[in-house]
Amino acid sequence: MTTAMYPGSFDPVTRGHLDIIKRASRMFDKLIVAVLNNSAKTPLFTVEQRVEMLRECCKDIPNVEIASFDGLTVNFAKAQGATVMVRGLRAVTDFENEMQLAHTNHALQPGIETVFLATSIKWSYLSSTIVKEAAHYRQDVSQFVTPNVEAALQAKQRCGDV
Repeated sequence: MTTAMYPGSFDPVTRGHLDIIKRASRMFDKLIVAVLNNSAKTPLFTVEQRVEMLRECCKDIPNVEIASFDGLTVNFAKAQGATVMVRGLRAVTDFENEMQLAHTNHALQPGIETVFLATSIKWSYLSSTIVKEAAHYRQDVSQFVTPNVEAALQAKQRCGDV
């Protein structure tokens, strides 16, 4: 049984992330979507909120589990029994940073391989940052996120947090 992990901040989860999740879930027996709790950043949503949004988005994908972590991603992957790290690539600009991370992770944990999935062309321009920016300016983001994420963004908007 092959366990893979797809780590990220998912602040918020977008349809681009979900595209990678769905495709990776068909490639591996188990996929852990790992939400990074990065104390160096100030996310829009708490780690608990991001986990809950992902659980709702992925509830119909039986081999997907959602978890949160802090610390080194590769250490969490090893602790979870993952032998594959899944990373999405939107553009060439992502490649250099992702390769550096993959090489570092492999040096730290040689038993964990990194697999890159090219983001579908439909979502290649999309990022959580773009979604938050559009939401901040009260644009319709329903084409970029699922209804539960859109509702969470609207709630943040009403509070003036976006």
